[in-house]
Amino acid sequence: MKLTPYESTRLPIYDVDLEAPPETRWKHLTQKEAKNIGRLLDDCVELCVEQADCYPAYIRPLVVAAGKGLAGLGGRLVDMIAAQFGEEYVTEIRSIAKHADQPLSHVILGNLTYDACQMGGIYGAVGCSSYSCNIDGRPTLVRNMDWVWPRSTGRHTRLVRFHRGRESYTSVSVLGCVGVVSAFCPGKWAVTMNQAPMEGATSSYYQWPVLQRIRSVCDRLGSFKQVVAGLQEYETMTSFFAHVVGTKPTQHTVITGLGDEYRRRPLKEDFLVQTNHYIGQKDLEKHNGPAKWKDEDGQPWICDSQYRANSLAKKLETLPMTLAEAHKKICTSAVTTEDTMQQMVFQPASGYSRVWVRG
Repeated sequence: MKLTPYESTRLPIYDVDLEAPPETRWKHLTQKEAKNIGRLLDDCVELCVEQADCYPAYIRPLVVAAGKGLAGLGGRLVDMIAAQFGEEYVTEIRSIAKHADQPLSHVILGNLTYDACQMGGIYGAVGCSSYSCNIDGRPTLVRNMDWVWPRSTGRHTRLVRFHRGRESYTSVSVLGCVGVVSAFCPGKWAVTMNQAPMEGATSSYYQWPVLQRIRSVCDRLGSFKQVVAGLQEYETMTSFFAHVVGTKPTQHTVITGLGDEYRRRPLKEDFLVQTNHYIGQKDLEKHNGPAKWKDEDGQPWICDSQYRANSLAKKLETLPMTLAEAHKKICTSAVTTEDTMQQMVFQPASGYSRVWVRG
């Protein structure tokens, strides 16, 4: 099915109260969407187990055992994760498992899918394209999320409004996931996450999962500067790119998270593009893989990250004048494909946000 504006799908926007106890925050959403959460987790777990041989030896047994839904393992995994970044998010995960009637280990595996793909070297599972520019002096962030792990991601996308009192931000979420991939806070900021290479980066099972780290920063409902600083505070399990814009013409940046260190790439031209390879840092660019290669079995593979980036840069030689034009710039066959599960345009200064999903 084609990408459809979220408002035309008649899907709900769920509210999550950050002042409510973590064990009850997701209860309403989870009970309403229990069957869909189960379907998505089944798809996700099946893929992870099928690709278990890709994972490093230290994580492979955990993936296989988690796929079997072992209750004891689920508890141990939760305890281990809680020891790294606190009880609140794991309490939310336990609550989702309980109210959706799903094995705890399945919900954990679903919430660690991005980091698991990174550790397993499964690139292209989370391929994304984003660009930002100013329209009438207002930073505008346009983004595709090509998340095909699993392909049912699009139809299981929901908008979730996290709020604390009168302040709120909206996340373009996937059912059962407590982390944040893309989020918008009107009058303050917007942030989207792209998959980054693991070459040149570090990984550690004992650091923050990337999506939970982004959620932690967004939950503070701080300023653009505070979001940018917060995303660089702690080490993460794996690498990532975070594209962030604020409300002032100079507030554009891409943060490259390397697991144990961070780099920033500011707006130097009229636009800032990020796909899934290193840009603008020569010591990292040497780790970018080839555009085409064959694996040990002779299977040919293609990485289109640089092709997508170059295509966007070419399109942006003429900058968009309106939000509709900004959306159109990313809707080209080189950038938007059948793998695009979510598409969005965010402009924090005006409060504009629009999301498209694949059914």
